[in-house]
Amino acid sequence: MFDALATKVIRRPRLTLVIWAALAALLLLTSLSGLGGQSIFDRLKTSQGSIPGSSSDEGQQVLNTLTGQSVEITLLVTGVNLADSATATKVDNALAPVHKELIARVGDGAVVDPFVLPGKLANPAATKLMARNKQGFLLSVTISPEPGKDITKNADAKASFDTSRKDVERRLARVPQELRAVSPNAAGTVSDQAIINQELVDQVSRDMRAGELLVLPLTLLIMVLVFGGFMLAGMPLAGALVSICAALGSLWGLSYLVDIESSVLNIVTVIGLGLSIDYGLLFTSRYREELGRLAEKLANDETPAAGVSIQAAFQQRRARNASLPAQAVRLTMVSAGRTILFSAVTVAIGLLGLALMPPTLLSSIGVGGLFVTLIAVAAALTLVPALLLYLGTRALLPSWLQRVPVLGKLQARIADVSSTEGIFSRLARWVHRYPWYVLVACVAALGAMCVPLGNLHLLNSGTELLPRNGSQYAYLQTLKQQYPDSLSNDATLIMYGNSAKQANFIKSEVSQVADVQRVQGVTTAGDYTVAYLELKGSPGSRSAERAVVDIRALNAPSQLWITGQAATQVDFGSSVISSLPWLVPLVLGAIFILLFLMTGSLLVPIKAVLINSLSLAASLGLATWIFQGGHGVTLLGFTPIGGMESYVMVVAIVFGFGLAMDYEVFLLGRIKEFWDASGDNDLAVERGLQRSGRIITSAAAIMTAVFLGFVGGQMLVIKEIGLTLALIVLVDATIVRMALVPATMTLLGRWNWWSPAPIRAIYERYSLQH
Repeated sequence: MFDALATKVIRRPRLTLVIWAALAALLLLTSLSGLGGQSIFDRLKTSQGSIPGSSSDEGQQVLNTLTGQSVEITLLVTGVNLADSATATKVDNALAPVHKELIARVGDGAVVDPFVLPGKLANPAATKLMARNKQGFLLSVTISPEPGKDITKNADAKASFDTSRKDVERRLARVPQELRAVSPNAAGTVSDQAIINQELVDQVSRDMRAGELLVLPLTLLIMVLVFGGFMLAGMPLAGALVSICAALGSLWGLSYLVDIESSVLNIVTVIGLGLSIDYGLLFTSRYREELGRLAEKLANDETPAAGVSIQAAFQQRRARNASLPAQAVRLTMVSAGRTILFSAVTVAIGLLGLALMPPTLLSSIGVGGLFVTLIAVAAALTLVPALLLYLGTRALLPSWLQRVPVLGKLQARIADVSSTEGIFSRLARWVHRYPWYVLVACVAALGAMCVPLGNLHLLNSGTELLPRNGSQYAYLQTLKQQYPDSLSNDATLIMYGNSAKQANFIKSEVSQVADVQRVQGVTTAGDYTVAYLELKGSPGSRSAERAVVDIRALNAPSQLWITGQAATQVDFGSSVISSLPWLVPLVLGAIFILLFLMTGSLLVPIKAVLINSLSLAASLGLATWIFQGGHGVTLLGFTPIGGMESYVMVVAIVFGFGLAMDYEVFLLGRIKEFWDASGDNDLAVERGLQRSGRIITSAAAIMTAVFLGFVGGQMLVIKEIGLTLALIVLVDATIVRMALVPATMTLLGRWNWWSPAPIRAIYERYSLQH
């Protein structure tokens, strides 16, 4: 298969490049233009990770039915002294034409502020519409669709409704400027769910652009040091650019099937960038190694045959030199190509599990991740070889960095070389001498890093993820401080039925649940009874989750639902846990089979699963210590919210395990080569680590740069996923690959490659040799 693929690329490198250029342009233009419709950024949504069919999701649907499709738009006015009666009167007079205009647009009763109430500021109901310090007030406008029209099904009605909403938003935005004629310090902020969503989407877009502008030059710099020149360094970046286009295009198409969370775009882009650079680096490095070996062999066989003229010998040499790149690409495809495919399959298995999970948020990440993984593999096995064919033997030219005093020495130390002796082989021999000490030290260090996981609290945050320097975050903070009665409730309880049974149940039993602070009000709406609950702790705290679980466990007289952050978190966690019985065997079983078919060993796959699980847990423990514990707040620029985002942890586990297996495949592939050639386990470990060590550390440095490049943004969830994945890579590429794996392989010796005869027969028939 790989030889045939190499033949196709070698025969038509120009066509290969044209196809890739056309595909990248098509995906990019489609996602940004929307083909005349909405672009990918216009189609992004925000949610709290609701689970379709869950109790909290059903409850929200019931609540939406009861409240209709109306939208409330609020103007927060500050800098107006309502304690001064003269100023209040002037403000009242200035707002009179505004009230008249808005009421004409949306109807009487849909415009609310302290000045439209009977008795105006003297009305007790005006208290919650005025700031506690009397230096501002709220003006809210409720707009509704045209009677009898469902905006979720009627596109024209939806367009008309959105136009009305935007008109009201623009009109409210002009009010503060008009009030400055009577109160010079007047200012204001307009807010509704659409504006909050747009601020999140805009921040995602800004973070993505900033991350890419930082990541691409930084990775280029690292690869220049690795390869010693810009031409070779640019090969993996070609795949990275294609992966960005693929991420945008795939999610744009997917957005027509499911709602795409705003943060999903950055997460899928990070996955695609990391994998494409990783695979491109491996292929390019192995190509240069094979090309150098072929060139050296050719140089040793250059003695002209008897009777051959100098000119004919020169022409023969040119012909042989011209064929070297094609030979090197073929050899690289058969060796590194298999490794890349193995690695991609291990990553794809986890992403497939993610795609099959019930939460739409996770499934969309999984599907998008699968697509960019496919693009990353395809680019590494076709686009990169085609570019290398055009580069030819120039890949062997001496690096210009060698002429720079400081950089030359640095480049010589970290450059990719094909020698079997070096720093990594010496490290392996040192581990051979003290395997038990290394094993105990590594396990102890990784175990200590796991400790914070014992206190992990998973969240499904909403507005808490707003950028701290944005207007909507400031708006919500002002509401919390000055208008506490206007904030949404911690949870809403909906019960089927509107009789005294439901009301008595809420007052006598729900109100007595330990973690329910108080029931704020009980009302009836249609066939339902609705109660607003204030829970102990924050809306997403452990105590709030306990309250949800305890209320659901009560013997209710009719069906009940609870909505809110805590209910969503409980359902999200239950959904993920219910997926584990099939997801864990699927992922681990598939990885075991792949590693067995690659190595023929029964112990190596088992050891790989155990070690990678420990490595992953250690990295997640460090991430929990940082984000939940609030360490590094100043350095990373975030505000702790009491836990880790649940979908960040799920994605980090699935993709992080794939990355760990990625490096496992890189290392085992080279060790297996030398084991097959020598039958000496320690020698195989030394030479395998030497040949793959520079690739693993270089790839880890690049991957870390990619992930950390997105940590500088404002979105907390992107900081979490970026730093968590960076920690996974760093821990795995250093402690695990450089020390723990060599130590265990030293201790197991020849048992590394053992398998029972019946199983061995399966390997000999179906082996996927490197």
